[in-house]
Amino acid sequence: TGRMGDEGAAVYNCLLCDSYALVILGILPDRKLARGTKGRGAYEDLLEEFQLAKCGGPGGTNVLMLACPTCNAFAYRYELDQVAQGEFLRQGVAVLTPSVLVSFEDGQPPPLYRDENAGGDGKPRWRLCRGVGPAGMELDRSRTGRLHKPSLAPFGVDVRPLTLPEQLQGPRELSEAVHEACAFAEAMHVESEDPAAALTRWRIATGERAGVTGGPRPVLENWGEARAAMEVTDETARYMDEVVRERMIRELGAFDGLLAVSNILLASNTSTRKF
Repeated sequence: TGRMGDEGAAVYNCLLCDSYALVILGILPDRKLARGTKGRGAYEDLLEEFQLAKCGGPGGTNVLMLACPTCNAFAYRYELDQVAQGEFLRQGVAVLTPSVLVSFEDGQPPPLYRDENAGGDGKPRWRLCRGVGPAGMELDRSRTGRLHKPSLAPFGVDVRPLTLPEQLQGPRELSEAVHEACAFAEAMHVESEDPAAALTRWRIATGERAGVTGGPRPVLENWGEARAAMEVTDETARYMDEVVRERMIRELGAFDGLLAVSNILLASNTSTRKF
């Protein structure tokens, strides 16, 4: 049945940690328009317009700044209840990581997905509604829109797990690296005339310095080389410092609220537990 307010989503890949997740792009055209032969044709045209407007054309390399769940877990060194973690990403204090929308076939734009269980009980059921890609998406258990990465293996995705270098094995070092990388990416979006090209150069230069073969690997995997490859001017450095400072101030307020949520959840679980 057609519903007003169906959300359209696409898959994105985080350039820092190489995780995959869904991002909501907007409201899809109403399926009630797809009645009759002419209606179906017109509806497909509307879906194509939405896809090209939101995802770009084939071969596009636009870099978006999105709230990657994995990088936010790294950045905040915080293991909250799954519900609280999902809420945390919606608090407005999440770090934004450079990410790209995923195309599953050369020459094709990123495909669109619709939640066929929107408004219903249970888990979302994201199904392909436009373009070339997997028929459905398998989410992991984090409730953040992150995909179960191994499920993408049949579709040509490199599903090797992230291997962090020795210098990022500690939670504090990893957190600082994510904050610095995100601040640099934000600076590129503000300072650079072509931020997508600048961030793509950064990723390529990182791989070249690390001697990576067989395709680019996530930035955090080669963090020492990534830092050395940053194109940082005095102005960029000032902007990065400002970003980190402002984020720390926002986080102080957010943490107080999150701790309150966690305590409420803990109290609720304890009060209903039977011994």
